[in-house]
Amino acid sequence: MMRKFIVLFFFFMFLLSGYLFSSPVEIREIEITGNKNVQTKKILKALGIKKGDEYSEEKVSEGLQNIYKLGFFEDITIEVFEVEEGVNVTYIVVEKSLIKRIEFKGNKEFSDSKLEREIESEEKESFDNRKMQEDTEKIATLYKEKGYANVKVEPYTTEDEKSGMVIMTFFITEGKQIRIGKVNLIGVEAFNTKKIKKKMETKKKKFFKQGLLDEDLRTIEAYYRDKGFLKVHLGTPIVIHDEEKAKIFVTLFVHEGLKYTVGDIQFQDNYAVTTENLEKDLEVKRGEIFSQAKLERSLFNIHERYAEKGYILMRSDPEYFTDDDKKVVNLLISVYEGGIVYIDRIYVEGNVITKDYVIKREFLVKERDPFNVKKIRRTQEKLYNLGFFSDIVIEIGETGDPHRANLICEVTEQRTGLLTMGAGYSSQDGLLGTFQITQSNFLGRGQRIDLMLEFGKKKTNYQVSFTEPWFLGKHVLFGISVYDTDRDRDYYREMRTGGNIRIGPHLTDILSLRFTYTYERVKIYDALPSHKKFEIKENSSSFTTYLIRDSRDNIFDASRGSRNSISLQVSGGILGGDTDFVKTFTSNSWFFPTFWRFVLAIQLRYGIASSFPHSTGVPIYERFYVGGADSVRGYDYREIGPPPPDEGGVTMFVSNVEYKFPIVREKRRTILQGAIFIDMGGSWRKGDLNFTIGSRENQLKVGIGAGIRFQTPFFPVRLDWGYGLNHKPGEDKSQWYFTMGQSF
Repeated sequence: MMRKFIVLFFFFMFLLSGYLFSSPVEIREIEITGNKNVQTKKILKALGIKKGDEYSEEKVSEGLQNIYKLGFFEDITIEVFEVEEGVNVTYIVVEKSLIKRIEFKGNKEFSDSKLEREIESEEKESFDNRKMQEDTEKIATLYKEKGYANVKVEPYTTEDEKSGMVIMTFFITEGKQIRIGKVNLIGVEAFNTKKIKKKMETKKKKFFKQGLLDEDLRTIEAYYRDKGFLKVHLGTPIVIHDEEKAKIFVTLFVHEGLKYTVGDIQFQDNYAVTTENLEKDLEVKRGEIFSQAKLERSLFNIHERYAEKGYILMRSDPEYFTDDDKKVVNLLISVYEGGIVYIDRIYVEGNVITKDYVIKREFLVKERDPFNVKKIRRTQEKLYNLGFFSDIVIEIGETGDPHRANLICEVTEQRTGLLTMGAGYSSQDGLLGTFQITQSNFLGRGQRIDLMLEFGKKKTNYQVSFTEPWFLGKHVLFGISVYDTDRDRDYYREMRTGGNIRIGPHLTDILSLRFTYTYERVKIYDALPSHKKFEIKENSSSFTTYLIRDSRDNIFDASRGSRNSISLQVSGGILGGDTDFVKTFTSNSWFFPTFWRFVLAIQLRYGIASSFPHSTGVPIYERFYVGGADSVRGYDYREIGPPPPDEGGVTMFVSNVEYKFPIVREKRRTILQGAIFIDMGGSWRKGDLNFTIGSRENQLKVGIGAGIRFQTPFFPVRLDWGYGLNHKPGEDKSQWYFTMGQSF
């Protein structure tokens, strides 16, 4: 067939040559013949040429290849006919046979439906011999992973006489299921053989899998190279099938070689970074046992240092010079710097609601800046912390200039609006009816609007707030809130009506200032006889300054970094109002990744409040209270502190340690998380500090427990159980807590 095409094609080229070379020739018609099952319009669409195009040999040949790529045809020929004012082109196709059905014979271990899911060939599709051979291998691999080491799979095809379609049949001879009888290691002298076997997946009584054995060879070599055996080599393993015993016996040959320590380490061709700085990135040290893993981490650190300066094309190649007499390996690390690569353009893709500028303003690198991998990685974290996106991918795009590249930021938006009506429950406020509207990305501009209505027996709350994180186009936060809250504090009721204005610049990527002015009307009423003296109705005017350092990788579920803040609140004096006090508070949280996605989290909080001379003291509603879901679990809300109850302290200290681990993850997010914790804290009156642990009122209290966190699209929901270790006789020793928001 192909020969016929070549002859016809060049014959017509010869006839038309004079005409073709004298002036452009137009394709007057394109015809497809021979197709029965594949639609003509589908073939014409794949051609890449159309009626009216200028005729050329290259275009017609390219069209033939495009049709072949569809995968439906065994043969294609082309005929070109001269007509008035041009040529007609005809593609004559011979279709592949369609698959009528796929059959499996001899299979007992796996059902037909299971095997059908494993293969690519499908009924009513074009038959492809290459695909059938690949399917044969897939079926054999499936059986071998189940221990059928001697399985045979033979494919056959027959033609259905009526339809002319193909019937595919796979004949399977399963054989016996074979397990590993024994694994022998020959040549292991430096380590205990059992220790090596523990690192292997190929083990006695397991099914034999060649892929796992190959992986085991790499694992053993890597282990030896990390222990100084630079020249370790594993020979070809011997795998013996004992068909009578239905066992496989595996023998590995280990050639350990010498154990090397690190001698001299030198760099060459490093111009942009000094040798002294590169040596700081080395985890492999002179005089230590050589470790391949440490060397690879060292090379990664070096690449990161260069990439922070824009040398993203940089690579480093180590050379090993061994002295077998001294058992020393000297390293020469050659650096190819590749030159600085600059950012040409920054593109944003995938955003439907969010404005481009809302995303671009978070970038720590700008167009025409040198690439900085560290800043780009931190930019990605900042974008996640907005809470607008479920996925963010930042890629490098080519420009044609090796020293200029584009940054392409592709985002997947998630819901940022919340409208809820219903009932909720918290261990602190009991049953609450709720109506809430939240939009954290208002009109796609990154602004936040909150409307909250809560009403219940113990609490009513009405609150409206607005936050603009980039005020007047500068990285300055501006916000305003108004609220009206009435709450049952067990010994009295507390009503607070007021509002605040917040403003503050970001000094750096992780450091910010906040200034908040608050004015509120406070009423303490319906007090029990023991607290009647606290009943008041007064105005409070205060100004608070915050200094915040936040380097967390994810503010919703941090795995590394820290958040440190200190605040100073001044009330009264030149600000007016009926209260006069100063309150200082510091909160520090640290997050440490341990292994996989297990995270150790530590929080320390300390506060102290004092009143102005000749004032009536720190108001009861501005004092510190400890105990409950957000401080020391295992104790009732506001239970810890000086007597009498619910009067609070002017000094407080709380520490929390949590070990968090994922239970369910989806994409990049942890949906369900577990935690174990230990809390400690107390609050005191002035001069009553006591940092010993015990059951007396002025001593620190300790609680332990466990909990789970469920991450909704807007906030986490926590269920914790805490057990107090320092209760007095008769007190409840454990508490359940159901709350919203992260513990810290």
